[in-house]
Amino acid sequence: MPVVQLDNEVMPQTKRSKLDPANLAGRWINTNSHGRGIQEIAIDIDRDEVRLRAFSVGSEAPCAWGTTQADRIYGSDVRAERAMAFTARYDFGAFQTELQGNMNLGLLVVASFNRIGSLGYDYFAREFYRRGDPAASPVSTPWSIVTGQVGGNDPDEFDRAPPALPFDGSELVGEWWNTNPNSQGITRLRIRAGEKDGAIVSIWGPQVPDVSQHGSVKAALFALSSGSRLAKAFSARFEAHDVALTLQANIKQGVLVVASFTEFKDSEGRSNYFHREFYYRN
Repeated sequence: MPVVQLDNEVMPQTKRSKLDPANLAGRWINTNSHGRGIQEIAIDIDRDEVRLRAFSVGSEAPCAWGTTQADRIYGSDVRAERAMAFTARYDFGAFQTELQGNMNLGLLVVASFNRIGSLGYDYFAREFYRRGDPAASPVSTPWSIVTGQVGGNDPDEFDRAPPALPFDGSELVGEWWNTNPNSQGITRLRIRAGEKDGAIVSIWGPQVPDVSQHGSVKAALFALSSGSRLAKAFSARFEAHDVALTLQANIKQGVLVVASFTEFKDSEGRSNYFHREFYYRN
């Protein structure tokens, strides 16, 4: 029987049931009432579909972005039965926002990669949401370019960078090693400068007695506000014949925080799962 390796355990592959998304459902309210991004997220379950409705700050009332369906849901490991993470996206033409959410200690943590075109620099945001009363959903108006904004929280920059310059990726470029020497996931990353708004990311995984390289891909860079050209986050996706790996990474106090969304392309044995690890610069 084929097996997969997970946290130093050998797990037989058996047919799995679909992840139960019930824990994700509900009304989620931003814990930062002064934020300039998504104020609330409503998550509804319709049969096997997970649907999101986001509400952002508006000039007079919250702006409703409309409904989007989650691309995928994820458990906490390959044997999970319940979903605790998701990915989804909104496309407004000139603006696109990719949302990556996960449950943590009763909160919904939502990272957003916000592409805003000529209005500034693409930026990353990470926000926290608590459960709210579903019966008290906000009175809102449909989003438009006039009534509100889309994207995650976008802090003001006192000195906004001149537009259309390349990203400064100096804080990301280099070799990054996992703080957990016994990790069975990504043990090392190498980030190199790429094109104007990108980088090249290579990853290594454990393989006794050494590590093995799992390839290199182009990654999109993001600042922490639309007025900054200092890249502090990236998004990348690795593809293989049986698995896909999406990485969400950002620098926090000198540490590279990497969230991974692992998607299995076969239909048996393993649940898609979310995992997060921490890396130091070597």
